[in-house]
Amino acid sequence: MLVLPAAPTPHHSRPAAPCLPATRWSSVAVALLLAACAHSPQAAVPAPGLQGGPALWEPAMASCDKDPTARPALERIGRELQPQGMALQATCTAGGGWVVQVQVLDGTKAHTVVRGPLADGQAVDMGTPSGAVLSGAAAGASGFSPDVLHNRQWLRTLMARHQFDNLPDAWWHFAQRGVPPAQPADTDLAAR
Repeated sequence: MLVLPAAPTPHHSRPAAPCLPATRWSSVAVALLLAACAHSPQAAVPAPGLQGGPALWEPAMASCDKDPTARPALERIGRELQPQGMALQATCTAGGGWVVQVQVLDGTKAHTVVRGPLADGQAVDMGTPSGAVLSGAAAGASGFSPDVLHNRQWLRTLMARHQFDNLPDAWWHFAQRGVPPAQPADTDLAAR
């Protein structure tokens, strides 16, 4: 064990200059934290159900989550898209049905299947964002480029091969065949 001798205490002829308190750095840290919270309040709050944070609410189980065959079917779609340079993102909504979006992982592979701008990490061009309820999002909407119309038809065909029907309200909204649509009593109050 190595023991170092204590260093001699320096003697100053004048009083020590006032040392800035540690609050200077802590106030900077607090300011940065507040700026981050103001920019993205959800970043400071853990999502419900994640470890480390309390679950304040549990979402009601939507009708699309009740069918045990839905997730395996979506996983098969994901495996089909992978060699084509794409990935499927699907979310079950409380109102029923799946909100889907196809992401480009490799634009050079994806261009053999879909059209339009294919930047890696971006969504396939469908004319409107996935999940946004807009007039142009309707399944039969017109006035879009041939690339967008091709991509929407391609997605409908892909999903139909795996037993999912495109709902008329949006190109991104699908329901699994044989699963009844959610009734108002089946959905939670937040979805109404």
